[in-house]
Amino acid sequence: MIRTVRIPATMDKALRKIAEERNTSVNALVEASMTRLIEFDQYADELEFVSVRKAMLVKGLEYFDEDEIRDFGKWAAMESGAELLEFFSVGPSLDSILHIFESVISKYGRLFTFHHESVGRSHTILLSHRLGKNWSIFFEANLKTILARIGYDPHTEVSTNFVKVQFVEKP
Repeated sequence: MIRTVRIPATMDKALRKIAEERNTSVNALVEASMTRLIEFDQYADELEFVSVRKAMLVKGLEYFDEDEIRDFGKWAAMESGAELLEFFSVGPSLDSILHIFESVISKYGRLFTFHHESVGRSHTILLSHRLGKNWSIFFEANLKTILARIGYDPHTEVSTNFVKVQFVEKP
């Protein structure tokens, strides 16, 4: 569909500059911004999302030991994760959990890069981030708790900026 939109000259100039810097078109920038509005921004206030610098997140977990970080990850899975599933009117299923991790947390939260691969009933989830070991511990506990909630017993591997989760889907 073609739609004409009026924008101030200053905004047009800024859009052209950004497009040139990113080696893309103004149209692609506007489409990406509209997609973000539709998929995430319209819900961000209601879900009480805030923007925080990554450095603050990393520093925040330095004040906790590993057990406390795991407890925090489990709490986040049970409280915040349940709220997200409820908000988007989806039940706690594997598809809905994967969707929220990929579309909400990874794409718009920018905490990690999310990759999911399945072969038959075997699944592998990879989270790659730059937040350090404590956040890997948090993400591991979070994912294990969420998957356990729907009946899976995942095997996990954790490194400084990487979490790997593997499990077999129920028949």
